Amino acid sequence: MCRSDCVKSIHVHTKFTGTVTHLWVGKAQWQNYSGRDIFTGAHKHLVDTVAVHTHGAEGDEQGNRKVHGGPEKALLLYTQDDYTQWAADGHQFQPGNFFENVTVDGIATSDVHLADTLQIGEVTVQVSQIRRPCTTLAHRWNMKELPRLVQSTGRSGFYVRILQPGTIRMGDTVTVIKREPRSVALPEVNRVMNIDRTDAQGIRSLIDAPGMPPRWVEQLQRRLSGYVTDESARLGD
Repeated sequence: MCRSDCVKSIHVHTKFTGTVTHLWVGKAQWQNYSGRDIFTGAHKHLVDTVAVHTHGAEGDEQGNRKVHGGPEKALLLYTQDDYTQWAADGHQFQPGNFFENVTVDGIATSDVHLADTLQIGEVTVQVSQIRRPCTTLAHRWNMKELPRLVQSTGRSGFYVRILQPGTIRMGDTVTVIKREPRSVALPEVNRVMNIDRTDAQGIRSLIDAPGMPPRWVEQLQRRLSGYVTDESARLGD
């Protein structure tokens, strides 16, 4: 594990240590959300400890494996800071409401960069991508506008891949231990991917950034050629 190199690569004025406040897992099952029957793993329950392997948390499942789960989306993290901001906006969301596996206090989403390596207790993970919200959130909370609201605020949570499996426990420390040169903060990833989708300079910066999912790089390259994907179905428009 790195020590001096990691310290030099991280901005000393930003807080990079947090705490696991909640752990969530759930089996995929049929749920009736807003009058719709959906096969999903979104309904999770609280646990004190969870064993984590390459494909995710023990006891956790995804309903649609085409777009959820797998090594690149092994765990979903969500920050208490984002829940606090929702509350300030008048929304009474609680930890676990965004289907995360790990709720973290003390680290804001804006503190995190794509490809950051985090130590969570004995488990080492790497930030692989932001979560791009879909209609399951809207159906679960009967808020048609929620996917777009999540996207516009950047309060989406983020996925990690597992570098070192092990067990995560409530109360474990979460620390950013490594940051790649030229890495991009998650709010900027969200801005270019989801909001300012034709910003050529931003697109080029993301294409060259470490840790960008290859499929996203292909999308961005197509945008530079003038083709912008219609994502209304994902957002429930």
